[in-house]
Amino acid sequence: MNRPAEHNLNRIITKAAALFGGVQVVSIVCSVIRTKVIAVLLGSSGIGIIGLYNSAIETVAALTGLGIRSSSVREISEAHSHNDDGEISRIVTIVRRWSWFVGLLGAVVLISLAPLLSQWTFGDDNHIWGFVLLSCTMMFNALTSGEQAILQGTKQLQRLARCSVYGSVVSLMVSLPLYYFMGIDGIVPSLILYAVATWIVTFFYRERHIAKSQLTMQQTLLQGREMVTLGVFMTVSSFITTLFSYIFAAYLNARSGEAVVGYYQAGFTLMNKYVGLIFTAMAMEYYPRLSSVAKDNAQLSHYVGKQVEMMQLMLAPIITIFIILHPLMVRILYTTDFFVINGYLLFAIQGITFKAISWSLGFVLLAKGSGKLYFATELLSDVITLALNIIGYHYWGLTGVGASYTIGFVIYLVIIYIACRSNYQVTPGRQAWMATAVVTFTAMAVLVAYIYLRPLAWVIAIIAIATSVILLYRRLRSREG
Repeated sequence: MNRPAEHNLNRIITKAAALFGGVQVVSIVCSVIRTKVIAVLLGSSGIGIIGLYNSAIETVAALTGLGIRSSSVREISEAHSHNDDGEISRIVTIVRRWSWFVGLLGAVVLISLAPLLSQWTFGDDNHIWGFVLLSCTMMFNALTSGEQAILQGTKQLQRLARCSVYGSVVSLMVSLPLYYFMGIDGIVPSLILYAVATWIVTFFYRERHIAKSQLTMQQTLLQGREMVTLGVFMTVSSFITTLFSYIFAAYLNARSGEAVVGYYQAGFTLMNKYVGLIFTAMAMEYYPRLSSVAKDNAQLSHYVGKQVEMMQLMLAPIITIFIILHPLMVRILYTTDFFVINGYLLFAIQGITFKAISWSLGFVLLAKGSGKLYFATELLSDVITLALNIIGYHYWGLTGVGASYTIGFVIYLVIIYIACRSNYQVTPGRQAWMATAVVTFTAMAVLVAYIYLRPLAWVIAIIAIATSVILLYRRLRSREG
């Protein structure tokens, strides 16, 4: 497989960012409307309850999902890169059957653990039936995830984008009225309807032209074993990450109450869903592209380097504007009561540049199918992050948690860089490091200026935005490579 010309690779990255960035914008708008309604009608306690429910559900889903989504994208992408229709058909059949299995497994586990989850999460037995009813979301989410993995692996990005957009809109329309008419009692039904609506839209847009492979159930289990083996390591890693997030949320709830959990969830959502939309957007194209060249370390390094460069150029305007306008964003998305998270946001945003480069390197381990190494790096990072979060909150409150967010990604970058370089000789390259350093310095300069001389912060932000636009334009026009 030949390496794409430099300008073609830049265009591929930019088009994917534009396509799924647009998807994320629609998703964010829907999320903003939903969050605003919840904040107004139910307050921070309502957001806290929803966050606790979601944390518990995501923990169980991470445990029972077997990593089918990510491991199947890798397998499908490799088969698709070789135009092997028979192999694609076989893998798709396995993915769909295993999606049913993990969905049922997740539902059974959630029902079985409902009494314990109610006690551990809320400290009482009043939410047992809430968890029992939410067990059906495990099935719908698993089926949705499987179909989306197939679309992603076969690079049907336009269809996947439409699926995501319509899923967000329909889910909002069917779930939002419940908060208005039922208040707190509408949380569980709303979460269920959200999962159902998303699955219905995904089912409508699923890939229907791949022939069903004639596999027996025994063959499905045996031939899916390699996929599941990698998936198990990813599952355990994802489970531990989600579990640690759940533990920290429970720690906050026990120490300071549901309102503080709500504040933390609001700030964390801003970082990972709103500011971090560029990561979600690019992953849709980036992961399959890496998987298709997983055996070529030189090309992997090239792809990682270009991904980091383009991401940093796109992140520079987002980070600088966020630092200056974060109070306005909090006011729009939530209420003035949520201004308590401003310190968290200012310090956490500094970690986004480190997340960009570590995130880009992290996908190398997945593309290589290095389950054990991936698990080891994630486990070490999760332990450090949890410790930093608890220490940060104990001494400096939510602002300290924001600082731990940044420090955690700095440490994770060191860990993942050593893993990729020592095992596969894959590195981002000099230009990627320079881009990261420049954007990091710019973000710090805007932060300091925002605290001490806000007009200067605007000047730096305008310069950063103009420079990023010019450099992005030049990258797209470049015909090197």
